[in-house]
Amino acid sequence: MKGVDVSTFDFNFDLTFAVLLMHADGTIHHTFAGRDHTDAQSHQSMRSLVDVLEKTSVEHAAYARAPKPPTAKKPQTVEGSPWMKKRPKQPECYHCHMVNDGRFGERQERGQFETSDVFTWPDPAQVGLTLDRDVQTRVTAVAEGSAAAQAGLLTGDRLRTLDGHRVLTFGDIQRVLDAQPSAGATLPVTWLRGDEEGSGRLKLARGWRVPSPLLFAWRSSKWVLSPRPGFGGPALSAEQKRALGLPEAPFAFRVNYIVTWGDHAYTGRNAQKAGLRKGDIVLSMAGTNDFQSIDHVHAWYRLTQKVGTTIPVEILRGDERKTLQLPVIE
Repeated sequence: MKGVDVSTFDFNFDLTFAVLLMHADGTIHHTFAGRDHTDAQSHQSMRSLVDVLEKTSVEHAAYARAPKPPTAKKPQTVEGSPWMKKRPKQPECYHCHMVNDGRFGERQERGQFETSDVFTWPDPAQVGLTLDRDVQTRVTAVAEGSAAAQAGLLTGDRLRTLDGHRVLTFGDIQRVLDAQPSAGATLPVTWLRGDEEGSGRLKLARGWRVPSPLLFAWRSSKWVLSPRPGFGGPALSAEQKRALGLPEAPFAFRVNYIVTWGDHAYTGRNAQKAGLRKGDIVLSMAGTNDFQSIDHVHAWYRLTQKVGTTIPVEILRGDERKTLQLPVIE
C-alpha cells in the first residue's frame, strides 16, 4: 500500500485483495471484493470477476461519453499518516490493514475513537442477505424477520439497485451500506424476480452496523478494540482432543502466549493474576464453548464482554480441570 492514495483508492482495508473498476478521474464504477469468516475466497470466483469486468466495460464506455468527475480529495497515504510517522520503526511493507491502524490510532490519540468506528463495510448478512458467490446479485437466503425480509426480498431474487446505485457485486452492496449511519436509514431497493421487477424499502434499525462476533472474527480491525483477554493460542485438532480425552465437538485451545509486552502488557498480567499459565487448555469462557476459531474467541470477547465484570474460564491443566475467575478490564 505504500504510495497508494487511499482517499481515491477506497475499499475495505481489512481485506488483502480487492478490485476497483475505475475511471481515470477517480470514479469507482464497481468494487469486486469481500469475504466472510469461512475463507478469503468465500465471495469471489473467476466467474463473478469475469461477469463484473464485462458489464463494467459497457458502463465505462457510456460514462466516458458524459463523465461526471468526483470532487477531488486531499491525497492520503498510509505512510503519511501522523500516527504511522510516530511509530518507532517503519515497516518495509505497508499492508492494507495498516490504513485502518493509522486511522484508528489517530482517533484514539485524540480521544475521538468509538467502537463503532471499526464496523466498516458491513456484511450484507447484517441486513439479512446471503448472496451467491458466482452470481453476486442473486439472493440465496433471506434471514427471517430481517430488514431484507421486511423489504420483500425472497430467495432467488436478483438485486438491481440499492439506494439508487446499480449493484453488481458483494462489494458494491457493502459500499452502499458503508455510507449509512449507525443510527439507521431507509434505502430503496429494486430487484428482478424471474422477468418481473420488484421494489421495496430496506429499513436499517439503530445499531444495525454492529456485526455478530462470528461475522467480525476474520477482520484485523478487531485487534484495536477492548476489552482484551490478554492471551490466546491455537485451536486443538480433533486428534489432540482425543489424546486428552476431550469430546471433539466443543471448541478448545491451548494457551501459547500471554501478553506481557507492549502497550497492553497489563492484560496478560491480569490473566496471570487470575491463575492462567502457558500450556493451559481453555475449554470455555463465560460458559461459552461453541467458537469456530481462535479469531472468533477474540471477536466474541471484545464485542460481548463488559468491563468491570468477572467471567469464569474453564481450563484443563494436566489431568486437572479448574475454573479461573478472570476480571474483564479495559
